[in-house]
Amino acid sequence: MTRPKRSDELASAIADLIIERNLQPGDPLPTENVLMADFQVSRNSVRESLKALQAHGIVEIRHGYGTFVGSASSAALHPWLLFRTRASGSSVERLSELLEIREILETELTRRVAGGDSVELRQKLSGCVDRMRVEGEDAATADRQFHEHICNAAGVPLARELVGLFWDVYRAVETDVETLSPSPEETAARHQRVVDAIGSGDAEQAEQAVHAHFSEVRDRLGTGPYRSPRGP
Repeated sequence: MTRPKRSDELASAIADLIIERNLQPGDPLPTENVLMADFQVSRNSVRESLKALQAHGIVEIRHGYGTFVGSASSAALHPWLLFRTRASGSSVERLSELLEIREILETELTRRVAGGDSVELRQKLSGCVDRMRVEGEDAATADRQFHEHICNAAGVPLARELVGLFWDVYRAVETDVETLSPSPEETAARHQRVVDAIGSGDAEQAEQAVHAHFSEVRDRLGTGPYRSPRGP
């Protein structure tokens, strides 16, 4: 086994080892002594690399028990994305970027679910819309879950994690800028149009409903129109 030259290379080598051995979340990693011998590096190098991997959720260090494969959830990206959104230029511009990425993802996902058996999905979405009509923290939770249900129904778990991550960061940074808060009924109405479009079975109608939903959010933010990847 080739000796890694730097701590970041060692971290990558340990991550590769996890993949090569098909280790699953919760599985134990080789001990520090074994990693030192396999990669011909010092204990400090191993510990530094494991801490770097832990920061990304790739490993979990349990003091007194050992090191285990982590869940590597998108939550590990939250501090980075939150910092980048707040530190890189105008918060409004960065929020606009988050919205655009979400819109690109959710437009395609909603098109997919509109063409399938949507009865169970529409029941879940309608339940979320009902909760949005009651002002309070649960309304925000229902909003987040609404979009997660669509990702789940489309069969793209990674998209669900990414959309949830973008949603959480947007909510956190939105407090830094002045926006007009919609009424619970307005929020519910925007989402209900998406539910109705999905129920129609028309992918084009579903796409337009998603664009209309995000357009109203951008209006509150005061940013420009959506730039479609399909062109004008």
